[in-house]
Amino acid sequence: MPNLNIKSGEIKLTVNDDESRVIRFNPNDIAFAERFYGLISDFEEKEQEYEKKAKELDEDKEFNKYGIPKNTKEKLEFTREVCNYIKTQIDKVFGAGTSKAAFGDACEIDMFEQFFNGITPFVNKARSEKVQKYAKQGKKGVMR
Repeated sequence: MPNLNIKSGEIKLTVNDDESRVIRFNPNDIAFAERFYGLISDFEEKEQEYEKKAKELDEDKEFNKYGIPKNTKEKLEFTREVCNYIKTQIDKVFGAGTSKAAFGDACEIDMFEQFFNGITPFVNKARSEKVQKYAKQGKKGVMR
């Protein structure tokens, strides 16, 4: 049967060189770009809320008889809440299962920064190239 190859611009990245952990996304797809930049915007808003909550938790300086902060359980629950929120949002933007491929069962805030620091350059480059392409086409149209 004949085959049709369509170059959509999809990017496939392995996580930690593990071929079974692959992240796929198409930064050329306007729907993806809208979801991605919307997510970044949402994170900026949520960040303020989370920083306030983290500060409140850090202000509690009470310790139990073993020297462990009394609110350790609340701090851990808060971290899990933040991680679950971010994983859910990543799956909404990149597709179901992306957060599992990227992070496994780990629940650590720093890994999300690494994820976005790794993905964002691909998205920005593709979007920049699209803008330049249309800007050049626009200039050609004006010159005619």
